[in-house]
Amino acid sequence: MTSLFCLSQNKLIDSLENVINNYKVEDTTYVNLRTKFTARKMFLTPTDSSWMTYNLKTLEISKKLNYDKGMALSYNSIGIIEHYFKSDPLKALDYYQNAYAIIENNSKFEKYVVGVLTNIGLIHYEQQDYDKALKSYKTLLKYPQYKTNTLFNIGNIYGHQKKADSSIYFYKEAITVADPVKHIMHIANIKSNLGLVQTNAGYLSDGLTNTNESLSLVEKHNFELLKVSAYVNAAEVYLKNNNIEKAEYYATQSLNQKDAPNSLATQSSALETLTNVYEKKEDYKKAFINYKKHIILNDSLINADRKLEISRKEIQYEADKNNAIAQVEIERQRSIKNASIIGGSGLILASLIGFILYRRKQEAVTKTKEAEFNAKVSDTELKALRSQMNPHFIFNSLNSIGDYILKNDTQSASDYLGKFAKLMRMTLENSEKSEILLSEDISLLKTYLEIERKRFEYKFDYTIEVDKTLDPENIMIPPMLLQPFLENSIIHGLSQKIKRGNIVIAFKDNHDMIICSVDDNGIGRHNSSSNKTPSNQKSMGMTITKSRIDIINKVKKTKGSVRIIDKSQGTRIEVTLPIQLVY
Repeated sequence: MTSLFCLSQNKLIDSLENVINNYKVEDTTYVNLRTKFTARKMFLTPTDSSWMTYNLKTLEISKKLNYDKGMALSYNSIGIIEHYFKSDPLKALDYYQNAYAIIENNSKFEKYVVGVLTNIGLIHYEQQDYDKALKSYKTLLKYPQYKTNTLFNIGNIYGHQKKADSSIYFYKEAITVADPVKHIMHIANIKSNLGLVQTNAGYLSDGLTNTNESLSLVEKHNFELLKVSAYVNAAEVYLKNNNIEKAEYYATQSLNQKDAPNSLATQSSALETLTNVYEKKEDYKKAFINYKKHIILNDSLINADRKLEISRKEIQYEADKNNAIAQVEIERQRSIKNASIIGGSGLILASLIGFILYRRKQEAVTKTKEAEFNAKVSDTELKALRSQMNPHFIFNSLNSIGDYILKNDTQSASDYLGKFAKLMRMTLENSEKSEILLSEDISLLKTYLEIERKRFEYKFDYTIEVDKTLDPENIMIPPMLLQPFLENSIIHGLSQKIKRGNIVIAFKDNHDMIICSVDDNGIGRHNSSSNKTPSNQKSMGMTITKSRIDIINKVKKTKGSVRIIDKSQGTRIEVTLPIQLVY
């Protein structure tokens, strides 16, 4: 029955294409035919590069005809191409917002709201802004005809939030409400993701069953669009089931798909799986190569600058919309004012007072929006600064792993890679958080210091001291704030010492402030500068940390500070922050 359905779909598409080719007038009917053809065929041939030109032409004709429906659907389709086929969410967001601006102003287009908002929600989801994505999708549950897709997307979000039971529930609900004939591609996709979440939650048998059923549907119906994601998920499921050969096969196959869109996210995931595969095979050279590629892609995928630009676009869209509404209201008030002049002087005064009150309200709203904008930009800039701290440390560590491999020291390479992977996992988990528990930050610093001790062949020791009056489980601080200073102490201070060095990391209570310090007995800044670097060269990590504290001071109206103290032997750094308690 499903095969007959797919066959009839192909005949319908071919028939539609013939009608379009023989249609001679560029009117609204012609536009409707083109948008219908796009909706039915574009996802079946995602690598066809002519789709962009096709949809741009549909948009151009729609604009000439001033045909809102055609413009909205064309904008959305172009957004899909930029988003899914070209992996450019920034450009996609522009087109989606253009589509939404048209749709939300016309009640006749309500049925198109779901598709556009789903795509906007997916951008938040891909940028790991899960709360915002979840909020978008839960508002779409009121549209029953699109419930399968909405439930599926909610399941995806809970899966990434490590809420396995909620994720599994929504995936199963999505399968329950799906039409077994019309939604066969959806079912294949849902089962693929469900299998992965079940596997990660420890339900290995159920996960493997759903994964195999998904692969069977993808192969049977030749769903090119799903092959990459299904293969990536299958690779991870097979790896968790210790089927190393199948895990390697599907991860490699996902990277080799030429006729299906392969996003940065799926490539990064496949490379991570291959890293784990080769580590289990004890082929550390291949593990290292794939891990390095994975880190580079992941850094490109969750790019803080891109997030900042997406936030700016969203805020600008809302601001433009509010300004347009305000302008309409101002015009309405002017009309009332003119009518009042004709009606009498008493009404003139009332109208003027109303207009003044309205203007004051608008100014207050504008100031509130501006404050929200500045707060959001500051938060996003903080994320950008946090992300900039990672790359040079990552590549130094990868080079160290490479050195071990070249020396055939596989045991050291494996040990180092394990610690490095743990640190990256902890860093990525905290990358979206503006603050974490002091205990969590201490754990991060310990892992980082163990990695650096191994890299520098144990040339230094360290101790971490916490005042008894401070509760690490109840104090929040910005993550990895001391890491750049530790890096400087190790590289420029301790690594050049002949004797073994020492670092003391301390967290001291100072009334309502916490002093976080790094104290080393290295060669000191002046000796390091004269031996190694120009005296006017500044550490990028230290500059970024100072910028982070400046933004925190601005947002929270606090007086955090950084002090660098040159000692007779070594350097001491003191970062002072206001104490922030969890409860």
